[in-house]
Amino acid sequence: MDDKIAVIDLGSNSVRLNIYGINELGGYSVFEQAKEMVRLSEGLDQDNLLKPEPINRTLSALRYFKRLMDVNKVSNTFALSTAAVRMAENQKYFLETVKTEIGIEFNVLTGQEEAYYDYLGVVNTIAFSDAILVDIGGGSTEIVLVKNRELIESISLPYGSVILTEHFKKQKNRKKQIENAENFILDQLKDIPWLKAGEGLPIIGLGGIIRSLGKVHRNLNRYPIENLHNYKMTSNDVNSVIDLIKDTDPDDLDKIDGINKRRADLMTLGSTPVNMIMKYVEAPEMRISAYGLRDGYFLEYLNRDRQQSAVFPDVLEASVQNMMKRFFVNQEHAYQVEKIAVKLFEGLASLHDFDANDLKLLRISALLHDIGMHIEYYDHHLHGMYLLMNSKVDGLTNIEHLAVAFLVGNHRSYNIKDRFKIYEPFIDKDFFNKYTKLAVILQISEQLDRAEIGNIINLTIDIRESAIYIKLESDEMPTLDMESAMRFSDRVKKYYGKNLHIYF
Repeated sequence: MDDKIAVIDLGSNSVRLNIYGINELGGYSVFEQAKEMVRLSEGLDQDNLLKPEPINRTLSALRYFKRLMDVNKVSNTFALSTAAVRMAENQKYFLETVKTEIGIEFNVLTGQEEAYYDYLGVVNTIAFSDAILVDIGGGSTEIVLVKNRELIESISLPYGSVILTEHFKKQKNRKKQIENAENFILDQLKDIPWLKAGEGLPIIGLGGIIRSLGKVHRNLNRYPIENLHNYKMTSNDVNSVIDLIKDTDPDDLDKIDGINKRRADLMTLGSTPVNMIMKYVEAPEMRISAYGLRDGYFLEYLNRDRQQSAVFPDVLEASVQNMMKRFFVNQEHAYQVEKIAVKLFEGLASLHDFDANDLKLLRISALLHDIGMHIEYYDHHLHGMYLLMNSKVDGLTNIEHLAVAFLVGNHRSYNIKDRFKIYEPFIDKDFFNKYTKLAVILQISEQLDRAEIGNIINLTIDIRESAIYIKLESDEMPTLDMESAMRFSDRVKKYYGKNLHIYF
């Protein structure tokens, strides 16, 4: 039976719910999700008071969330509120109303705490060393300096997309609105003494405004991958999307593919913080994180429960291990296939020009090659391929993600190129030939543990003029494994140009 943990994030513009499921092996994933645009901070800029209508919208959303949590038998609920409640003078009244009417007790995060959980959500799901994290919410903007994966400095500015929009829209001239907002944010940035220490670093952006910038860019380029996590935009890409928004009539912003109608009025001024931060530190690119505060809080809870560090030592390794647990992979078999694959990769080095990154992708594919068995045995290689094409392996780029999916799809079949046609404009022209050849190593490796009992203790490879000789070490004759591997000898001949011989 899954344990279900709920995390609610009550922001200034939206309220979001994630319900995480943790299975008996410890594998976790988002089990249920909900979002409502309540714009709680509407009118807050006037007198620092939450207004009746936004409060009622929020109460209605929270009632819905409570029903979702009850139906899903959530065991623990963590309700977090951020800038709007943090800044409101009638905070106590609002929190007591929510507790009395809904039965949910909120923890009001400080700006520093909000920045910290943003950091945990990002550092545990994107492989990077140094960056500036920027989270634009409705009522605040968090900025975090990260070096060597450690949080060095952070700040929460009490100006988010809703606050900026309401404040600067009082100026009727739109060009003047933008100019005043940009100058205002620039003045705030100049007062952050440590920010220039991040000069030249990439930005990692969080929040609905930044995700919308990514969606616009993705859709303009007809990029076929829906997953925005770790999506990259150069500084010129960001400038071009923001210029498009500035040059579009406010009434037509929701016609831009990627901008939600309910967020359209916030896009022009709401994107000002990331625009100005990128220019101020001369950031070369922005990467988008689909994970943030809710995920950071959950991962801290999970790791604390497991008596582990709040920060994963290796993002990719943690993600792969979690996927193996989520999909109930036979781990002994998976690690045996990985061990054999590494041996073959190294032993065949003179016959290929693969590099260390290709070895990394091969290792991941070996560990995840059987995740499709979670659906059923028949066509499990294709089920695994589709699971990988439509899920997240944290620590990989989108192209690396596709490569792993392609390798997994190829571990039992090699006629799957047509299933990747939609991605052809965005991948290297040698992609299919390269990874089809690499997949041969995965195919042979899997067959050398066909019995799934780890028969092979070690192997040595001898490459001669016309043949590859693989000598197996085992406590007993691994007949099934040898026969199974030899069924793929034609692929070795085709892609490595030599006959295959396996002996004991």
